[in-house]
Amino acid sequence: MSKFGYFDFNPDYSIRPDDLARACEERGYDSLWLGEHINIPVSRRTPYPLGGELPKYYSHMRDPFISLMAAGAVTKSLKACHRHLSDD
Repeated sequence: MSKFGYFDFNPDYSIRPDDLARACEERGYDSLWLGEHINIPVSRRTPYPLGGELPKYYSHMRDPFISLMAAGAVTKSLKACHRHLSDD
């Protein structure tokens, strides 16, 4: 049986983490992965590696541990995971 996970940057202007977790579990996803990027410098002297401005979601990510706690509280079998986003 194939297992599929769902990744979301988890910005504060998106779906609530508990609602997202319910939706993922209802659709048969095995896991929910949320992004984490804790080291965004105030100064933007270093350009964004893909060009242009730093995407909005980087500065609007919710705390993944709080969000995953909310996800775990409303699901039965969904694995809750986080991924640190880096430039490498």
